[in-house]
Amino acid sequence: MRLNLLFAFLAVIPAFLAETAPAEAQALYTIEGEAAVPADLLPKKFWQRSLRILVDHGKYVGFVREDGKFAIHNIPSGSYIIEVANADYVFEPVRVDISSRGKMRARRLNVLQPNAVSQIAYPLNLVARQPANYFRKREELRVTDMLMNPMVLMVAVPLVLMLVLPKLAANDPELQKEMENMKMPKLDGMDMSDMLANYFGGGQAKKAIKKGGTTAKKNR
Repeated sequence: MRLNLLFAFLAVIPAFLAETAPAEAQALYTIEGEAAVPADLLPKKFWQRSLRILVDHGKYVGFVREDGKFAIHNIPSGSYIIEVANADYVFEPVRVDISSRGKMRARRLNVLQPNAVSQIAYPLNLVARQPANYFRKREELRVTDMLMNPMVLMVAVPLVLMLVLPKLAANDPELQKEMENMKMPKLDGMDMSDMLANYFGGGQAKKAIKKGGTTAKKNR
C-alpha cells in the first residue's frame, strides 16, 4: 500500500512541474512609449512610417502609429536597449529594465559606465536630437588661412617692415640713426622689382652675369 502511494506521488510530480513551467515562461510584458520629431527639424510627411523601434538591436521590433505612440509586446523580464532606427533623424538610445514582477524602469544608456543610473520617465518619450548627417562638410578656402601661412608670413612681414620703418624713422631722428647703423636698405627711389630681386638674392646673380659679360668683351 505504501509503495503504491509512493509511485503515485512520483508520477504526479512531473505533471505538476510540466504545468507550472509554462506558467512561469508566459510572464511577458509590454514596452510602451512615444516617438516625436521637433518642428524645428522640419519633419517629413508621414515620418512615423519610416521609424522602427528596436529592442536589443533587433531582437524585438516595434512600429510607430500615426500619433507617434508604440508598444512592443511579449517581452520577458530583463534589461534591454531601446533604439529608434531611422535614416533621416538621430534618436538617443535608452535602457529599460523589467523586473520579475513587471516593474518598468527607464534610464539613459551610458556605454562607458553601464552601472551609472540616470533615470528618465516611463512610458518612454523618444525625441529626435538632430538630422542624420552622412557626409562630412568639405573645407572651404579662406583668406585668413592663406595669410596665416608660414611661407606668406616669412615674405610679408619683412616686406612690411622695410616699407613702414623708413616712414616711422623720418619723424624720429634717433630711430633714423639706429637704422643707419643697422645698414638697412634705403627704399627712396628704389624700384619694387629691384628691391624684391635684391631681397631674394637674384640681384647679385644678375650683377655677376653682367660683370662676366663685360670682362669677356674686354678680353676680346
